[in-house]
Amino acid sequence: MLIAVNYSYEFDMNSTLSALNGIYTVNSILSYADMLVQDLDLFALTYKPNNLTQDNFNSDLEKIRTERIVKMTSVTNAALVLYIPEHFFSKVPDGSVQKYLQLGLAVDLGIFADADQLSAIRSEVEQIVAAMAGVSNKTVVYTVKNKWMTTTEYDVIDTARKAAVTRVQNNYTDKVALTNQVAALKTLITYYEDALKAI
Repeated sequence: MLIAVNYSYEFDMNSTLSALNGIYTVNSILSYADMLVQDLDLFALTYKPNNLTQDNFNSDLEKIRTERIVKMTSVTNAALVLYIPEHFFSKVPDGSVQKYLQLGLAVDLGIFADADQLSAIRSEVEQIVAAMAGVSNKTVVYTVKNKWMTTTEYDVIDTARKAAVTRVQNNYTDKVALTNQVAALKTLITYYEDALKAI
């Protein structure tokens, strides 16, 4: 079984330790003799916490003496460190695992009188994200912070923001509109072609 130190794998244990299935990074590969030298009690570290008895350990001891023991740490919980003899693995660990990113998109839009003013932008963003990223999650409007000011001060900010708006539509909505227009024209062309053939 090929397992390399400092690499992460998805481990599937046999039914005895199936609750420990998951992705771990291999810290070291030990023999049972190595554990004894390091004063590591395999029964206390692995068997007892998983409701295995001293008799279970004794019956496995012959195998344990001749196989490797993998010290590994959970990729999601650094405090979870395991010492697993190879005979507990139900299959070869999968080394194709890697860390992926669950991403979000946040934009500070400035100061508004109320969140309802962003309803049109929310709709546009949802359409764009669905079309370009294949994700149909709802856009969430949240308050970054509150800021107190006079009505006059807010009007200055609001007027400046509105003056900076150069487009109501974005490229995506323009593309959708043009695509729909082309489809309508194709339908019309087909109609006239059929009409001409009927003459």
